[in-house]
Amino acid sequence: MRNESTTNTRHDTPPSRTGYQRVIGVDVAKNNLDLCDSQGKLTKRIDNDVQSIQAKLLDRIDPDSATLILCESTASYHLLMTDMAHDSSIDVAIVNPRQVRDFAKGHGWLEKTDTIDAAMICRFGQDVPVHLAVRRSEQQKHHTAMVHRRASLLKMQAQERSRLLHTADKETRKLLKQMLRNIENQLNRVDKRLSEILRELAKQEPKVQILKSHPGVGEVTVNVLLTSLPELGQLNRKEIAKLVGVSPMARQSGTKDGKRMVRGGRQSVRCALYMAALSARQYDERLKAFYTRLRKQGKPYKLAMIACVRKLLSTLNQMVRNQETFDASKFASMV
Repeated sequence: MRNESTTNTRHDTPPSRTGYQRVIGVDVAKNNLDLCDSQGKLTKRIDNDVQSIQAKLLDRIDPDSATLILCESTASYHLLMTDMAHDSSIDVAIVNPRQVRDFAKGHGWLEKTDTIDAAMICRFGQDVPVHLAVRRSEQQKHHTAMVHRRASLLKMQAQERSRLLHTADKETRKLLKQMLRNIENQLNRVDKRLSEILRELAKQEPKVQILKSHPGVGEVTVNVLLTSLPELGQLNRKEIAKLVGVSPMARQSGTKDGKRMVRGGRQSVRCALYMAALSARQYDERLKAFYTRLRKQGKPYKLAMIACVRKLLSTLNQMVRNQETFDASKFASMV
């Protein structure tokens, strides 16, 4: 294992290969942010709150300088810092944690600590071209928060139902049923608010009606796509499939050609599209024919369904890119 120091690099660091004079790697946790500054001007650890981020990170960065803040994607812990950085006109990139870990292993770092992770994120930002995160409006922040709340409520509902199923005590069952009613009431409120948000967005964002025009794609799927896949319509079909995690990865070596499997990607988007594909398969004749053909060829059910998800995603991506609603006759040739 490597014994080199993971401290910040010298102040005279040359411009990175990504074009930034200064790169700040941030390892995000619930309570702390571990920092690695390519110019060595920052404290190594700060609190993950508004005051510390502003005073100990953003106030020490010149907005006119070529500076990039780089962090890994988390459930939501990185959002405060990224939103504040955008408000301060500082570029931010959010990268896949697996890519950074593989990058670290490729450079000989088998250890994994918060300090090492921050250093590797910083070096990753210097050596690997990255896509910048898009600044979110207040409406987008609210929309994303409501979508996340809905997902949390559904998870809690499933947990409480499981507990109810395996509980015999009368008083405990009464409490569980009461909790389930509370969750159901809040779910209804959240769904109602999300419907209102979509109606508001539809007045200024054509993407809403474009996505809803596809058979099987309902409001739940549209909400997830709008908040968790802003790249939709900006990438080609192979790139968007890899981003979501529905593109089979090659496993070839010499004469061996291993079974290709999907991996990685954005789980929330993949789950939403899977449910949409189940519905679309019933109403979209081309997707139904595609699924039937795969099954007749002997493909397993799950493989055929993932192929349908990939086909659906490709169609939605093309629709958004071309700013056109679904036309069954036009997309029939894609089967």
